[in-house]
Amino acid sequence: MLDVFVGCRRVGSILREEATTIVSFLVDEAYFEDYDRPVLGQQFEKHRHYRILRQSAHPGQLPAFFANLLPEGTLDEILKAQLATPDATAMFAFLGQDLPGNVSVQWVSHKNAPAATEALGEPRASFLPGTQQLRFSLAGVQLKFSAVRAEDSRFTLPFSGLGGRWILKFGSTVYPELPENEYFTMQWAHRCGLTVPSHELVPASTIHALDPRFVALGTNVFAIQRYDRRADGTRIHQEDFAQVFGQPPEFKYKGASLEHLARFVGDLCGPEDRDEFLRRTLFLLLSGNTDGHLKNWSLIYPDGRHARLSPAYDFVCVRQYLPKDQLALTFAKETTPERIDWSHIRRVDKYLRNMGHDIDFVGLARSFVTKCQDEWAVHRRDVSPTYRACVEEHMARLPLLGEPGA
Repeated sequence: MLDVFVGCRRVGSILREEATTIVSFLVDEAYFEDYDRPVLGQQFEKHRHYRILRQSAHPGQLPAFFANLLPEGTLDEILKAQLATPDATAMFAFLGQDLPGNVSVQWVSHKNAPAATEALGEPRASFLPGTQQLRFSLAGVQLKFSAVRAEDSRFTLPFSGLGGRWILKFGSTVYPELPENEYFTMQWAHRCGLTVPSHELVPASTIHALDPRFVALGTNVFAIQRYDRRADGTRIHQEDFAQVFGQPPEFKYKGASLEHLARFVGDLCGPEDRDEFLRRTLFLLLSGNTDGHLKNWSLIYPDGRHARLSPAYDFVCVRQYLPKDQLALTFAKETTPERIDWSHIRRVDKYLRNMGHDIDFVGLARSFVTKCQDEWAVHRRDVSPTYRACVEEHMARLPLLGEPGA
């Protein structure tokens, strides 16, 4: 049905069983046997003895890795309306040449998976989406499009053909000044030394031939450079942590704690990326960015095989809109920022040491928290009064800033 590529390398096919409508991914034999193969995803490396991964729990749906490449929220609704079908495979094929990372797909004649091939059925989720508490989610409230930047620095949205090297994120009728909020938060993160892509706050009126309906969403648009595209147009492969752990997109708020993710990053990518992950976790706490779910963390593969932590993205002070919002993922078994103190830092430090990591998380945290406070003292002059008041009210309630870091 669909051939799947990483770059120019065919890695397998996506098939639909006519009788059951179950969608499967069949790994290409030549790709599997190649020791130097480019990595498609950590789930496939983990389950490399399987040739087929089946979405048996949810007939008609794509396996989790590929489902996580589709847009969410409002953009998902627009795409379904444009295609006049909710079929996930059709949507995947439509977007197949401008997917995140270095994955692309193309239609082929129908194929049947060998009946004798051992298959891995992705397990049914242990909880129902309807039982989750409603949360703030950028994917649910914010329109974003891949964009091209011309020589005169103006952006254009290519609604047909391939996308560009930038992502434009528009405002929301539900959450005022969302682009400004993200810009202020990402600027603060950059000041604190975190790795973030180039980004700007762009007047919507300067975007070439923009539909007036988008202008009505807000005065400004948040523009951020894609870290999965190089200047020469070549792609860098990536996968978000929902893909990494085989979680469908609707379960992005489950499946891991922040300290578990830190250990995973350290084991796979090394201590430098682990420490960066921990600093970002602290920044989530200090900045009121409670929406750090699995899809807001990613790996990149600069050489196609070896994973690194991607630059930071989707940093927003959620507490500006939901003052009592909880962390998306637990930190030392806690989700309420106002309850996280230095005992939690020490607990995570002990956990990582017990897992074989040579680390002084307490010292790292003490240094980074001080850095964030110092940079905020300067950055606060460059943000809106609403944002400033929200952040400072949030920070005043944090034990991490009111107790000695030892």
